[in-house]
Amino acid sequence: MAAGGDTAYWLVLLALLCLAASQFWKGRLRRNAINQALHEIRRPLQSLALAERGPAAPGAGAVWQAIRAVGQLDQELNGGPRHGEPDELVACRLMSDACIRRCGPRARLAGARIHLRWTGPDALIRGDGAALAAALENLLLNAIEHGGPEITVNALTVAKRLRIEVIDSGGRQCLQGRRSNRRHGHGLRVARRAAEGHGGRLSVEITERGSKAALVLPVNEAGASRDTAVRAMW
Repeated sequence: MAAGGDTAYWLVLLALLCLAASQFWKGRLRRNAINQALHEIRRPLQSLALAERGPAAPGAGAVWQAIRAVGQLDQELNGGPRHGEPDELVACRLMSDACIRRCGPRARLAGARIHLRWTGPDALIRGDGAALAAALENLLLNAIEHGGPEITVNALTVAKRLRIEVIDSGGRQCLQGRRSNRRHGHGLRVARRAAEGHGGRLSVEITERGSKAALVLPVNEAGASRDTAVRAMW
């Protein structure tokens, strides 16, 4: 009986330990999700705070992204049904121009400049325009915060694949800062998830000469249906 009692005791203890471990990991995953949502709220709100006035002001797009991020945070905190992902045609050059405008004030405060080099015509990608814009803006902000003063966005479409590269001129000091500061990891996760969600990929190269983050995305087939609107306003 004593042996049986000891066995039961250890089984109960093991079960309690397993339950505690399960709750710990659930809590950790939940905190990561909330922190990522908070990270996504900060980005558009910073754009709003620094937004320029005039017809090209990026405020409207930033407001739209902030509302979306707040909705994601509310879902993480309170649960509820998840809505389906948007299905739209995204004009990617126009999207890139808007992302650069929104990040422009932040870049100027950091003493940086962003240049866009788009080769060829605009590219249409089907999917979630807000997610793609968030991916590019996060890469731009990483370059501003952790890279050098010269930032270039190169874009080229080859064999129905769009490649958007964000290249900065960071040196050895920026490389060490990237290794010691992990806060920019949320932005890379956002960009990677957006790329993979659209059938693409994200690659990142960091050297003493700078960094290069590349989004590679499949371009939509030519000849979209006439009743399909192209997302062109950002």
